[in-house]
Amino acid sequence: MSLRPLVEGDCGAVNPLMQLGGQFNRDVARKDEGFATTQFERSMRPDDQLVNEFLGQVAAPPQSFQMDALLQEMRDINIPGPAHPQQRDELSGQWSRDFARFQQPMPDKLVEMQAQQLQHAQEFFNEPLMNSPNFMPPQMIRQPHLALTAAPATEQITDAFFDENIETISTDQLPVADSVDNWINDYHRNKDQSDQTAANFNEKFWQRLQDEWQKLADENEHPWLSDHNENLDAYKEYEFAEQNPMSELENAFEKGKEYLTKGDIPSAVLCFEVAVKKEPERAEIWQLLGISQAENEMDPQSIAALKRALDLQPENREVLMALAVCYTNEGLQNNAVKMLSNWLLAHPQYKQLLADYPEMQSEATSLASSLIGGNKLRDLQQIYLDAVRLQPAQVDADIQEALGVLYNLSGEFDKAADCYRAALQVQPENAKVWNRLGASLANGSRSVEAVEAYQQALHLQPGFIRVRYNVGVCCMNLKAYKEAAEHLLTALTMQAHTNAARELPNAQAAMGQNQMSESIWSTLKMVISLMGRSELQGYISERNLSALNEAFKD
Repeated sequence: MSLRPLVEGDCGAVNPLMQLGGQFNRDVARKDEGFATTQFERSMRPDDQLVNEFLGQVAAPPQSFQMDALLQEMRDINIPGPAHPQQRDELSGQWSRDFARFQQPMPDKLVEMQAQQLQHAQEFFNEPLMNSPNFMPPQMIRQPHLALTAAPATEQITDAFFDENIETISTDQLPVADSVDNWINDYHRNKDQSDQTAANFNEKFWQRLQDEWQKLADENEHPWLSDHNENLDAYKEYEFAEQNPMSELENAFEKGKEYLTKGDIPSAVLCFEVAVKKEPERAEIWQLLGISQAENEMDPQSIAALKRALDLQPENREVLMALAVCYTNEGLQNNAVKMLSNWLLAHPQYKQLLADYPEMQSEATSLASSLIGGNKLRDLQQIYLDAVRLQPAQVDADIQEALGVLYNLSGEFDKAADCYRAALQVQPENAKVWNRLGASLANGSRSVEAVEAYQQALHLQPGFIRVRYNVGVCCMNLKAYKEAAEHLLTALTMQAHTNAARELPNAQAAMGQNQMSESIWSTLKMVISLMGRSELQGYISERNLSALNEAFKD
């Protein structure tokens, strides 16, 4: 048989073999799904009929995956409700057979082996387990739940799932009687001992540390502290005015004392600076320069000048007292105490009082520290009180002033005020003592009384600039801000416009900025801020004294 008609078509048509492949790919699914194609086959061409006859001779593939059956089974599963009675009976029967097989007694041989194991255990522990009425085979013993809290002694621990023949356990049988109580008592006793030991250790440790620091403060022998004192002493050198209009005066020292008598402290300072440059080894000039700077509200400059005077005259009691006051104003308490100790050593009448206090005679002084080491302050107060008792009928104004300084250091301002009042009984015309009385009263929150003392000091010495400054501070504490600003401006004006500025034509420009105190400017800035006069803050920064005086003119 020739195969040519199968592979060549008629007049360009598709050959019968290609039609066979297309027919196979197109109709197989319909055969699988069981659709009848009788009417469709009648309309086929003769060649198609031949192909159909050929496919009819080929057996259809087996139907191993029918979607209809699978879909129906899935619908049956998803539909809620009781299972089919027949299926339920089959499952129930299967479960019954499995449970019955699980509940079948153990073989006799296995029971015998377990009994032998229990007998060996009985012989090992000498305990009649097999003879116990509560003995149960291992497979029948259930594990009880553990109780987290012990029941009262009258109650018994039971379990709802226990068999009736299981022996109940009473809390009386639990081994917690004496041993637990003893353990608790031992624990508390050991804990108390540990706490006490720790407390003792901490107390001893801090006490030893405090003693070491106390020894360090008393001895003050460390090299690094000495180097610090030498290199960082803020009061080591006196700073002279860059442009001094008194520099050409021949008799500057005598002129300075004249200005000091008139109450022109800034002019006196300029004259003493010229004089001390000419005679730097003359202690008297350094002393008057330091005292004048203290009254001019220039404590750092005063300390530098007084220290130089003390180097030249170590036993000058007036310089020692002035230094003690300046150190107190600067907050250097230890230095103030040292100066007052040296004052006693320099006084022939009271020197023997320090015999019982050798630590007071130490020459080491920490200029960097503001703290008083040990009980030096209280001891020194007691020494000065002993000095007062030496002559109870006579008041020593210097001793009373020193006691006033010591009570100010300890914060006992009422006692300090009493000391200054006692000194004023001997020296009622001393403006410095009146000023210190006012400062003690102000520090003790007695500002009204302080103003009266300051007024008395200004009556005796109108040019006392420090008193003007103190009055301004006192008014600020009383919230009298306008009056405070006026007093502060008066002090600054007195520093800037002196007699020397009026007498010497070239002095006006050179003096103002050099002689005005920065502490007064800072206090004035605070007062203006409290007044809410922010428009005047620029004048403070510019140091424009004329504009500020004009603002407070009315």
